[in-house]
Amino acid sequence: MASVPVSHLILFIASLVIAAGVVGTITTGVDRVSAAVEDAGIDATEQLRTDVTIISDASAGVYNESGNENVTLLIKNTGTQRLHPDGSGIDVVFDGSYVPPSATTGELVSAGEGAAWDRGDVLRLTIDVTQLEGTDNGLAPGTDHRVYLTVNGDEELFQFRTEAT
Repeated sequence: MASVPVSHLILFIASLVIAAGVVGTITTGVDRVSAAVEDAGIDATEQLRTDVTIISDASAGVYNESGNENVTLLIKNTGTQRLHPDGSGIDVVFDGSYVPPSATTGELVSAGEGAAWDRGDVLRLTIDVTQLEGTDNGLAPGTDHRVYLTVNGDEELFQFRTEAT
């Protein structure tokens, strides 16, 4: 009869070990899910607070205005999220091709140097089209082009036509 309590004791200890392992695994999983939800909430807040508007006039000649084969856009921060003052947080697609950050420069035109790109400030974004694939000699006259910008999930599209010679 002594063997029955010993077997019950062994099963009881085994069930405690298994329960402790399950609790540890579940706790780790819950912590990971909690951290992911918190990160998603922060990202969603940034996206909701970010809004930019391209205020350049497509008919005013945004391309090659100083003979340097550049597209120059004026972009206004209309949201409440502070953005990088050099435009480094902007993803640019030009005529369906991604523009590497090395081909763009940004400069705040409505705020002092070193300031953040706050609400109401305007950024001059310059795209060097000679660094893009298939545009070594610049853009052909009289052709249509599209610039697609993304900043923290906010998307803007700008269309323009190069002046015919």
